[in-house]
Amino acid sequence: MACADPFLQFDDQSFALQLQLQEIESQRELQSGKWKEDSPPDFALAFDDFEAELKKAIVLVEDLKFAHSIASAVDSDAVAIEESRVEEIQSVQDRDFALSLNEDDNLPSQDIANFPGKSRLGEESIEWDYVLRATEASTFSIESSSTVAGPSTRYTQLQRNVLEHLPQLIVECSVCGESVHPRLTVRLVCGDVYCKPCLKSFLLRVVKDESLFPPKCHRQPIDTSIIEANLSVKELLAYRTAELEFTTTDRVYCANPECAEFIPMPQRTLDYASCEACGAKTCMHCKALAHDGGCPADPARQSLIDFADDQGWKSCFGCGEMVFRYEGCDHMTCRCSAQFCYRCGVKWKECSCSDWVPELRNQRARLVVDREAPTPLAPAIHQRRVVAMEQELEANHECNHSGKFTKLEGSYRGMVCEMCGTRHRKYILSCKRCHMLACEDCRRHRL
Repeated sequence: MACADPFLQFDDQSFALQLQLQEIESQRELQSGKWKEDSPPDFALAFDDFEAELKKAIVLVEDLKFAHSIASAVDSDAVAIEESRVEEIQSVQDRDFALSLNEDDNLPSQDIANFPGKSRLGEESIEWDYVLRATEASTFSIESSSTVAGPSTRYTQLQRNVLEHLPQLIVECSVCGESVHPRLTVRLVCGDVYCKPCLKSFLLRVVKDESLFPPKCHRQPIDTSIIEANLSVKELLAYRTAELEFTTTDRVYCANPECAEFIPMPQRTLDYASCEACGAKTCMHCKALAHDGGCPADPARQSLIDFADDQGWKSCFGCGEMVFRYEGCDHMTCRCSAQFCYRCGVKWKECSCSDWVPELRNQRARLVVDREAPTPLAPAIHQRRVVAMEQELEANHECNHSGKFTKLEGSYRGMVCEMCGTRHRKYILSCKRCHMLACEDCRRHRL
């Protein structure tokens, strides 16, 4: 996956500022009239001040671009610079040692012992965090120690030894598999290494998919501040807006069907909520467009509720969204993270309902047995396995998926992830305890 080029961003900023300068000149040409030289009108003064600010901004962008180019050059040439420095020091030491041999053939033993004729890396490996710090600082340090070396030691051999032990400043992104420089990667709490474009792409997915919020990898939360600098102002605003929406329990959305934007708390009163996007007002009681007088019954909403009751749908107590279950136990987890009983609709474990509808448990057991059997089973064997699977599902249906997953190879039609509904033809993962199917993406970010 390609990584964003900061120099292109600076070029875009500079080009935008130049366009604004051209716009000022165009506006000046459109203005007509004459005025005294010492008393220009307000709009002329505004044009002059704005032009001066734009020129300062252009200079600042060019300076930043120049500074980044210097830092990039130092970073890319860090190893070569260090090698050149070591070579120069070694040459000076070799020359001094040769001169001392000419002046006195009997060099004191302690001088020989203290002669730094060999530079090498420390025996202990350089830790990952040290490599990252060294890279971010655009420097490269080599731990050295003095050893005994005679005048016959070849410098080229010493240099080769050092180069063989140089750390590999290339790492592989855990998501896309591309090899990238460490300073363009982020190491998360779970240990996975993301290139910055992959992490940015994931956060932008979170904005559109509430089931991924809060962002996490292998159940460990992701600190979004480590990637905020790589987001544009518009992208960061979108993430903050989604974060506010996903953490609000009593949600209100604009009743205008062409808008339907989330309306945060500061834009609400007791009776209506005002949408800043389209200007429409939504009734806080019936969630329809605001109206005068008392809140009448909303026939369309009541019709939807009646239809949902007839179909057996349930409304999430957290966000109010309708949920339909076609298989599985009564333990429901909405994408807003609220957990409730599907049979009665109340918060999970606060009712006396059983965990399974017997017919659905049997249906699930048969599906798992048929899916995992390599060949069709004899009726008696099939029935025994179904009964055993029902007992296993009863015991493990509230699985936390902490155990290992089994990798199932795909078929011609592939298999569907039971979390996101995506069909995968290569392979999919199956939990060993509850037998749920999950794709690699859901295993990483949703479980």
